[in-house]
Amino acid sequence: MLIRLSEIEDTQILKGEMDITQFPRTDDIDFRLLKPVSYELTVAKFDDTVTIDGPVSLAASLACGRCLEEFTIELSLTMSIKLVPKSELPDSPEMELHGEDLDVYYYEGDEIDVDPFIYEEVMLNMPVRPLCSEACKGICPQCGKNRNTEPCDCPETPLSILGDKLKSFLN
Repeated sequence: MLIRLSEIEDTQILKGEMDITQFPRTDDIDFRLLKPVSYELTVAKFDDTVTIDGPVSLAASLACGRCLEEFTIELSLTMSIKLVPKSELPDSPEMELHGEDLDVYYYEGDEIDVDPFIYEEVMLNMPVRPLCSEACKGICPQCGKNRNTEPCDCPETPLSILGDKLKSFLN
């Protein structure tokens, strides 16, 4: 969604949904959006500085990192970014970043496309190693059974010599 800065006096509310097709497949995280990403963002303009704040929510289907079963996750995120004109970008190739500098973006012209910021917020909040539950037992490395749904009689794999030493050290 494009916003025109010249049309914003103080604040503007952007409410809508982002089409699922705008989320290209990535090799890092395999997920499927179940419905469009919804947002209700407040765009505030102070001189040349623009802030975009508000909730973003979505439902996605992911594969568990332990048992490989599909599960649904609902995320409610809070987006908060600050945009300043590209002309204020420091010329120095090296500069020290502070915490407040991490959410600062730069824009050119009178239009800002909000969709890439929503996409980035969603991708940054997707779990890297998704789990269907914290208690997930995973798949048996020997017989391949899902330990959550069927019992496994395989013997416990012995620890390596290094593992035994580490275990004795920790106890």
